[in-house]
Amino acid sequence: MTMTTSDGTVVGTTKIVDNGPATQRWNLVIMGDGYTSTRLGQFAADAKSFADTLFATPPFGSLSRAINVYRVDVSSTDSGADDPTACGGPGTTARTYFDAAFCTNGARRLLVVDNTTALTVAGSQVPQWSMAMVIVNSTVYGGSGGSVAVFSLAAGANEIALHEMGHTAFGLADEYEYYLGCGAETGHNRHPAGEPAEPNVTVDADRATNKWRDLVAPGTAMPTTTNADCTTCDPQANPVPAATVGAFEGAHYYHCGAYRPQFACRMRALNNPYCAVCSRRIRQTIQPYLPAVVTRASSVGRLPGHPDVF
Repeated sequence: MTMTTSDGTVVGTTKIVDNGPATQRWNLVIMGDGYTSTRLGQFAADAKSFADTLFATPPFGSLSRAINVYRVDVSSTDSGADDPTACGGPGTTARTYFDAAFCTNGARRLLVVDNTTALTVAGSQVPQWSMAMVIVNSTVYGGSGGSVAVFSLAAGANEIALHEMGHTAFGLADEYEYYLGCGAETGHNRHPAGEPAEPNVTVDADRATNKWRDLVAPGTAMPTTTNADCTTCDPQANPVPAATVGAFEGAHYYHCGAYRPQFACRMRALNNPYCAVCSRRIRQTIQPYLPAVVTRASSVGRLPGHPDVF
């Protein structure tokens, strides 16, 4: 990426969801890239759309009073993002404030921005920021979840955002069992021996030592599924009820040797709920920001969580 911040302007910041002082809440900062000055109205609508989706998605609904959302309007000289021919794009080079670009590490879907610039803007506009997110004004499918969550306006954009948010804000791993695609790569047959740091993937399917063992029912087999052919992704259907927590082989970009907590999860494939382990991590992160309430007995406590989350 060769563009610079001379290719745009930070226009201003609006608090679009206000649940209390920034010093006492979990603060999401949403910025835009590739929106020209005449398209900032679209960015406002896109930011509101994601905020609405966020609070309608478990477990965030039960945590809503802990969360503020800020919209930072940023205009760019050009629309869109860099889209190199190396990954099948048209070779577009867009002059944008955060230098958004597809085709990172050879994957067109891996859309990134200049993280240093994005975090600098988030910190200058909302010093108490908890998470920074950038919406890129392109309909090409893409996103990433490093120190800044990034997503495009492709179909299912808000689902992409929820997935990338899982990485950036909560340290969740990808639960899918490939990197470029099943059958499209080598070197992803078996996961290395080391235990991943992320809470939602593991190499340990032992009932006694698995890191989410407290969520596994006594009657659930461990491992719950195994892949019969480690040269490719496991094609079998889920053999247990959808809410079952166990150890399902195929995760963390590998066909075998790594396990995910549930058969399906938003961190494996879009348009699925967060699994029990991911939901628990989200609650652990945000629940401390819930405002204290005074009960009828004048005791102080935290707002109760919703029973549909872990």
